[in-house]
Amino acid sequence: MFGTDYNPSGRVLNEEESSAAGTATVPAGETAVRLSGLSVRQLGASDLPAIERHLVQLGPSDRHARFLSYLCDAAIAGYVRGLDPSRTVLIGAFAPSDRIVGLAEAHPTMSPHTVEVAVSIDPALRRCGLGQRLVARALAVAFACGMQSAEFVFAPDNFALARLVQTLGGRIMAPGYALIDLPADRAKSEAALAVWVDQLRTSSLPRPLVPKLKVA
Repeated sequence: MFGTDYNPSGRVLNEEESSAAGTATVPAGETAVRLSGLSVRQLGASDLPAIERHLVQLGPSDRHARFLSYLCDAAIAGYVRGLDPSRTVLIGAFAPSDRIVGLAEAHPTMSPHTVEVAVSIDPALRRCGLGQRLVARALAVAFACGMQSAEFVFAPDNFALARLVQTLGGRIMAPGYALIDLPADRAKSEAALAVWVDQLRTSSLPRPLVPKLKVA
């Protein structure tokens, strides 16, 4: 899966222009204004129509960035019908009008304990950290559910998405392909907890309460 880039004009940028667009900073005050009033939550089956409306509103270049090809409205509708919120982590940002303005998706893959991540943000809300926040939330949910890696497949010139991955501690493995792994310290703590719980199951000693792992 992929992500909309920071090119609201719809014009194809060369490498120098795209890099500059992706690194442009937004003043903190303006960022606060852009993000004020937004609500973020995990989405369910009842939110699928809103997801479809969000994706259909993407322009041609953003659809190509998101899906690595241009999808017509009917194809997007078919894609949304295939989403299963019981298996796919869907995190949405809603404007006060209750319209989705940002979406992060973490889909299970054929690889064990691995999800594929996509993100799409309305043009007016780019370069203010919303995509990063939504992806971070989606990863937190996916990792809490037992996933250990998240992969990103994107156009090699989508430098903005590459930087988002790097900001979240990921690695660019090849042009257009990146990975974010479950932090090693958390993986070790969860493995140790799993061993401890397994020992409790086979022990005849009184069992203390099992602490809950805190999800970032």
